[in-house]
Amino acid sequence: MKNRFNVLYDPVQAWPRIAERKFNISQVYLRFILVMAAIPPVAAYIGAVYSGWRIGFGEPVRLTWQSALMLSFAAYVAILVGIYVLARFVHWMAKTYDSEASLDRAVVLVAYSGGPLFLVSIFSVYPVLWLNTLLTLVAAALAIRILFIGTPVMMEVNQEKGFMFANAILTIGMVMLVGVLAISVLFWGFGIGPVYT
Repeated sequence: MKNRFNVLYDPVQAWPRIAERKFNISQVYLRFILVMAAIPPVAAYIGAVYSGWRIGFGEPVRLTWQSALMLSFAAYVAILVGIYVLARFVHWMAKTYDSEASLDRAVVLVAYSGGPLFLVSIFSVYPVLWLNTLLTLVAAALAIRILFIGTPVMMEVNQEKGFMFANAILTIGMVMLVGVLAISVLFWGFGIGPVYT
């Protein structure tokens, strides 16, 4: 358990120890992803229903609990599926970078690299737009650093290939994020979206 969070502040030392543990996909999901992926939807639910989003000095905007619950559940499923899909892309790209690393290692790399983004979402409980944006940018920078340090270790490539590989992973992750946003807009167009109080 300790190594999972060491990666946040000492990834250079933590990644080799994580690689030695040889987690499989079900272990990573059961011990790490299922819990960490719940933080953003639960925090967002509490923030959207009880605290509300405030932009400027206006009244806070809140969602009905039913709407927030549906959106939170959809977000949770999207996170769980998104981690696996991104890991599949990482595993698929591995041969391009002369890596023979397993899908298990790809899932560990993707999941642990996203740790800062999971944890920073706690601040969504009391959403303050400027603060949440600033903290998310800091968490994203930390996640990128963890990814770049972890890619050569987990995917068993040299530093140069690891740098290029991490850039490719980051690009795929950004494309997936844009895809999820586009799908959200489509759902909203069909009437499946937020309902305000």
